[in-house]
Amino acid sequence: MLNLYCIPGMGVDERLFRNLKPDNCTLHHIKWETPHKKETLPHYAMRLARQIDTSKPFALLGVSFGGMCATEIAKQMHPVKTFVVSSCKVSEELPLRLTIWKYIPLYKHVSDKTYKGAALFFKRQFGVSSKDQSHKFKQMLDASPHNYFKGAVHCLLSWKNKIVPASVVHIHGNADKVLRIDKVKPNYIIEGGSHFMIINKAKEINKIINEELREYI
Repeated sequence: MLNLYCIPGMGVDERLFRNLKPDNCTLHHIKWETPHKKETLPHYAMRLARQIDTSKPFALLGVSFGGMCATEIAKQMHPVKTFVVSSCKVSEELPLRLTIWKYIPLYKHVSDKTYKGAALFFKRQFGVSSKDQSHKFKQMLDASPHNYFKGAVHCLLSWKNKIVPASVVHIHGNADKVLRIDKVKPNYIIEGGSHFMIINKAKEINKIINEELREYI
């Protein structure tokens, strides 16, 4: 069995992967930690990487912000594959509307409660469509570490990366309204996949993972 370490989206947890069931893989869930003040994304990602057992072969999977962390970890470690889902591999793939906020640093003065409220208000942009999904989305946000969001947003907005590790496999949905398909260059496109497709399109994602990992399991 191959160890597959999963990094969720910003502020959510392992429940995001409840429908992810690739063959012959043991899933391990990376836990978020509160970012340090002015911490960079590469430094933060490598702190998270302490949760990985590197004594045996492993793969990574990251969703959204977690995909960016997975990319940074892959630059320093040697996963057999790095699955970047609904995310970006390099900073130039980030949408302009996000990167412009680093020049208007109001995010530094926003509380966790406000970030969570905003995420819930724009939940349909993420692809959260049903009442059950909305309830679980709120539960995940409420379980995030104390003082997490401000530092995580700083990591995201200050991210500067031009290197795509050879292990990266980018999977993206063509209905993603957060990180639009026309800005990124994925290896696989999921028809109708939203930013939340790790749940809604898990069958297609499982199939891609199985194919990519076939020679390692």
